[in-house]
Amino acid sequence: MAARPPGGAASADDDRAAHARAERRRQILEAAKEVFAEAGYHEASINAIIERAHIARGTFYLYFDGKAAVFDALLDEAMRELRARITRIDVEDPAAPPPHLQLRDGLVRVLDYVLGDRLLATILLSGTTATEAEAANRAGAFFGEVRSVIRTALEQGIQMKLVRPCNVEVTSAALLGLVRGVVEHLVTTASPPAATEVVAEMIAVALRGVLNA
Repeated sequence: MAARPPGGAASADDDRAAHARAERRRQILEAAKEVFAEAGYHEASINAIIERAHIARGTFYLYFDGKAAVFDALLDEAMRELRARITRIDVEDPAAPPPHLQLRDGLVRVLDYVLGDRLLATILLSGTTATEAEAANRAGAFFGEVRSVIRTALEQGIQMKLVRPCNVEVTSAALLGLVRGVVEHLVTTASPPAATEVVAEMIAVALRGVLNA
């Protein structure tokens, strides 16, 4: 029988332990997401999160320092997921789809993610209107980063001559407002239209406005 490589058993145990820690952290985040979405940041409590996650208080503090740390972790995860779905438009590869189709597909990926997690969308939308400054500041910082992503995309589009020269600060704020308004409408709608239909309308508004001309 072949000898087990040195450290093989320990490595396997470490992998299992790391997986268990990741699963427990995910369990806490999912419970916190439900509590924040239902109660709002101000009314949400660590006790409620602990009860929803079915864990001991000591276990919670092994992963997070407090309520703010869990809230931050949810926003950080949302930003990572959004960035993963936003890709630069390829105008150099002849085999690449036309730029407007690449833009559409990217927006559909983003919208599918947001609408696929309505609890998270509710937290993001309610965070900026929270009466507690701590939550409002954190949610504001999140949307500030989203606006930065939009601004960078506009700057790249201008360089590639896909976007007309514009005030990128004002335009990125306007586009962010459009996205937030659409998400708020869809989250509160019982039977929202498909993401492809919504994105087509958003692109039409962004490119042509609403005038019948």
